[in-house]
Amino acid sequence: MNLQTVHNSQTLNEPALLTGSQIRSLSSVISRICHDEPNLEYIVPDQAARRMVLSSFLQAAIHAGQLYGQVHIGENHDGIAVWIGPEHNLRFRQIMQTTLPEECLERYMKLAESVEVARTNLAVRPHWYLMLLAADASLPDKIIGETLIAPVLSQADSTGTPCYLETFDASRLSLYRNHGFVITGAGRIPDGGPNFWTMARTAFLPSFQDAISLTTVGGCSQSVKSVLTPQG
Repeated sequence: MNLQTVHNSQTLNEPALLTGSQIRSLSSVISRICHDEPNLEYIVPDQAARRMVLSSFLQAAIHAGQLYGQVHIGENHDGIAVWIGPEHNLRFRQIMQTTLPEECLERYMKLAESVEVARTNLAVRPHWYLMLLAADASLPDKIIGETLIAPVLSQADSTGTPCYLETFDASRLSLYRNHGFVITGAGRIPDGGPNFWTMARTAFLPSFQDAISLTTVGGCSQSVKSVLTPQG
């Protein structure tokens, strides 16, 4: 699976923003992948209504990624990750400019408030925020990690920036752990909502002993490759 990156940062590769029609097409595919996610089931319990609402909800998430961070997708549109950049300290409800049926708004507000409170308390430094990750069930964790998670972690490591996420899917915990995330908290959305876990990752920085150094061999400078080790 190749990686297509959508971002707005001039310090990264040149942006390749999705058009409106591409966003609509992608959101339609991804809505089928994440139709039964616990948080989305809670917001829109009725399956038929969820099918109608979910595509526009995901379009809002993709737009947010393009405005405030990066969107990573698989070549076959079988996975997506929406990351919010560390320079955008925005609340979840500010990021997600979406409309929902009136009967869903109260549940959405409860969920948004819960994740906002957790993030405010547990991620006090500027950080990359994994707002959305969805992938086809047939995709191995290795592929998900390499295409949807690792590219941003590499950037975070290069700048010493932590990362943060919350997940409503316990089966994803091991995937995130394998990429350096640790559980920092857990909670439950009020009034019968789903459980969720918060996870954070400290940037991996070169240790003092393994920092890049230069040696001279035969009058020429030769780079010595560093080994990255976690700090803190």
